[in-house]
Amino acid sequence: MLLSLFLLMGCQQNKQTEKLFSEQRIIQSAIQGEKSKGQKIVYSNSPEKIINASFSLKGKNANSWRVEYTSQNEVKNKDSVAFFVFFEPIANFIGIAQDTLILTMEHMEIVYSLKGLSTKALEGNNEPPLADVVTTLGYAINLGWTDLANHVLPDLQGDELPPSLFQKIGPGKVYMTPVARYSPPFSLPFGYYTSLKDTIVKHQVGVLEGSEIYPEHQTLYPALAQGKNSFDPKDKLFGFYTTSPSHDAYSEDKWNAIWFKENVAHAARIYEVKNAEGSIISGQYLVCFEEASNGDYQDYVFLLENITAVAIKDSEE
Repeated sequence: MLLSLFLLMGCQQNKQTEKLFSEQRIIQSAIQGEKSKGQKIVYSNSPEKIINASFSLKGKNANSWRVEYTSQNEVKNKDSVAFFVFFEPIANFIGIAQDTLILTMEHMEIVYSLKGLSTKALEGNNEPPLADVVTTLGYAINLGWTDLANHVLPDLQGDELPPSLFQKIGPGKVYMTPVARYSPPFSLPFGYYTSLKDTIVKHQVGVLEGSEIYPEHQTLYPALAQGKNSFDPKDKLFGFYTTSPSHDAYSEDKWNAIWFKENVAHAARIYEVKNAEGSIISGQYLVCFEEASNGDYQDYVFLLENITAVAIKDSEE
């Protein structure tokens, strides 16, 4: 009588995103007093047992969450029932909400961990610090600072990796999932690059959405306008880049210094991912880009999976 359960993360409602998460946790972000994009939960195989399902919300900020049924025509499998979970932080609440959603059905309870990041308004000093972003995502990484702004010097901060390139470590693809964006509102191509003597070759992976419908430039799990969240670099060493209207930003300082001297040379800080207990998750890294020069490094944040770091000095031997 067990149900098949599929939990689609907010960033993965985009049709072009390939990988699905099955963890029983829900992570959202929104501006105070406004509604998040919503996260879809689909239950299949036993819809008759779900009709009388009940939800309960518990926690200090439980009143900042909403659960809504979807109409049957929104569910492709007619033997399924779906719900949307929204984060709608009450006015004047700024920060991280940590609550619990309990679905009760027949003799079964399914418990979801809820985390919501609430901000005051859009852009500038209204944005959340990278430390709050990382905590909301469920990671225990020592970034080296906790306020919104920091500096853009190449001095390593906290657990930041020394200058490195990367290489795929397992079969299949490398995943480059956008997990946060707090920047001006424009479409943003992103991807990886490979070196060729004294120049590089860019390989576009995807394009982050603009803000015509929803403020995708100020959210966790920003949507893709086009492309995918994965690529296959084979056995090549590679770095990462983004392309804003004013300049490219590279994960290697030297390319920024050569081609975009007016902008920040140390345009990315990279960290190994650590779970909530502080243990390193093998093969996963956060790449945190700086678009301007205030050193917040949460303009574009990507989760990289199935890679390992190779120190640049080792890669040149």
